[in-house]
Order: sequence, then structure tokens, then C-alpha cells
Amino acid sequence: MIIPVYKPPGLSSYDVIRKFKKETGFKGKIGHAGTLDPFAEGLLILLTDKDTKRFEEFQKYPKTYLAGVKLGEKSNTLDVEGKIEKGRLRKLKREEIESALKKFTGKLKQKVPEFSAVKHKGKPLYKLAKQGKAPIKEKEVEVYSAKLIAFKNPLVTLEFTVSSGTYIRQLTYDIFDSLGVDSFLYFLKRTKIGKYEIEITNFQ
Repeated sequence: MIIPVYKPPGLSSYDVIRKFKKETGFKGKIGHAGTLDPFAEGLLILLTDKDTKRFEEFQKYPKTYLAGVKLGEKSNTLDVEGKIEKGRLRKLKREEIESALKKFTGKLKQKVPEFSAVKHKGKPLYKLAKQGKAPIKEKEVEVYSAKLIAFKNPLVTLEFTVSSGTYIRQLTYDIFDSLGVDSFLYFLKRTKIGKYEIEITNFQ
């Protein structure tokens, strides 16, 4: 089966699988088609039995996110789970943000966040980052669309549709860094994976 579920904040993607198995008594093979960080929420797709072989197929699907960004503060993990400190802040105009979003649309070389599970010589980057030894790694991603949903300084809400594997926290940090402002991701909701989506209303 292909089972779309809504992951609440505070649970890991594997917590959702464990909860699903406990509540349904499911004993077969099960996995998910794309991780969400514990602080994030939204659409998570569970794959069971023979459909677990469709993981690579789901990895190719575009994914859409709503991202909440706080300006003027920074986090070592680029999100709300890290150590947060004061950072650069200046008055921004909507036009500046919209112009920056256009520059970060299309195929990009994206830095892999230091606090990530990507491995370097067999060790996860987040473990090396804690030792101050994380190397710079990059990957090619594609941002299909980037929209400004709401802006009331110091809070910004953005919507992105991106290729699988794109780090939204790195993307939002890079966008505002290009404008001379520090930021961190305090909210993330995945709303769509391919044809699977949750209903959501945007008020602008």
C-alpha cells in the first residue's frame, strides 16, 4: 500500500512508522518516501510490502513546502533545533525578497548543511560539525518555484517546490544571506509530494 499520513511536529519520520505499526498491528515490510525533520510537519508517505520498492520513484517527485523564516537571528543548524544567536538584520522590502527568490530559482549548487546525516569518509557530517571538522560539500538541486506568501518583519513565509534532496533550511539561509540578513528556519510544512498533497489555504 501507499499510505499518505500527516506527520505532526515533535516526531521523527521513523516515530511515525513505529506508531503506525503499533496502532494497526501491521507486521509486514514498511518504509517512508522521504524524511521530515522532527521539528517539521506535513505530508509523509508510507510504503508497505511490495510498494517499498517504489522508493526511488518517489524520490524523483517534486516536493512542495511552506517555510517560516525568522530574520535577524541565526542558528548553527540553520533551523529552530540549533543554538540560536542574534545576527544581521536590516529593513527589507517585499520587492527585495521577491527579486532574491527569482535568483534562487532553477538549477543550483547547494551547500550541504554541516548538521546533516550526509556522510564524509563514513562519518555523518553532524558529528564532524560538533568537532568543528565538517568539510564543505555541495550537491545539485533544482528549485522549480519560490513564492513569497507573507512578510511582516522579522517573520517571512515562503513556498517552495523543489527537487528531492533539497535542503530548505540551507535554501532559506542562502536567500537572506544574499540580502545581508541572518535567518533561521523556525517552521516547515511539506504540503505535496508528486500528486499527493494536503489541503491548505494561503491568506495573502
